[in-house]
Amino acid sequence: MGYQSSFTNWTVTKVFENYHSFCEQNYKHINFSYLQFNDLYDNNPSGIYSPHLMTIKNLDNGKYIIVSYWDNAVELTWNDCGWDNENCVGLVTSSGVFNGLSHTPFSYLPYSSLFTELSKNAKSMDLKENNELSFRGHLYGDRLDLANIGKIKITADEIFPEDLYFDELTNNKICLSLNGAGEICNRDIEILAAKSVLLRPMLLQKFHNELIPDHHYIGFEFDADPSIQSDIILDVFEKSKNDHELLKCISENGYEWYQKNGTIDSNVDILSKIINFSILK
Repeated sequence: MGYQSSFTNWTVTKVFENYHSFCEQNYKHINFSYLQFNDLYDNNPSGIYSPHLMTIKNLDNGKYIIVSYWDNAVELTWNDCGWDNENCVGLVTSSGVFNGLSHTPFSYLPYSSLFTELSKNAKSMDLKENNELSFRGHLYGDRLDLANIGKIKITADEIFPEDLYFDELTNNKICLSLNGAGEICNRDIEILAAKSVLLRPMLLQKFHNELIPDHHYIGFEFDADPSIQSDIILDVFEKSKNDHELLKCISENGYEWYQKNGTIDSNVDILSKIINFSILK
């Protein structure tokens, strides 16, 4: 098993570290070598030493499984990223899956492990003070096009440290998330952790436990025309923003999904259920 630790509060490497410990404790009976750490680092996020990825490899025959949180999983099929595709027997991911790429659906995480504690102080819908529509994040592609239209408050300004960012999320009843390089992103899970209502384009990708529109989040149809897309988002927001019972129900369902699917421990638990070591033989 190989993964790259970035020595930060990044949840991804915490999952990989904890899953490695789980394997050491529970798979001692496996009769082939499979544990291997990498202490190299590659700035290519889809490369074999990317910190977004973990590989589980049978050192006897070269067969391996990839566990990926990278935004564009299709890149893991590219030979120029260093992957030996003939020996890849499994891909576990729910991020950046396009064009029918064969994979086992997984889950996703907030960016920082501090959300484990911050989420315990998430405000219920009854206590949230703000009810405005806005988006904060890196602006490119569809996000930048929507920002240029100017119908929705969209900014690239950052909030740091994490507790200030969390306060903004948990004080707002509805939080907008827009697709970036892939569909799901850290922001989606952070909104659920803040017990706020996630408003985002309808999800096409699958998860081990599904995120269901109008149950865990409020979804809207995607339109490539930024002006039409702005109108769609505003229309869905206006129809939902004053329905307190609906917002309360969705926020509680979303928070429950986060606890079962969006924490470090829950991601490790899901990996322990879906990774089948027998395919490495």
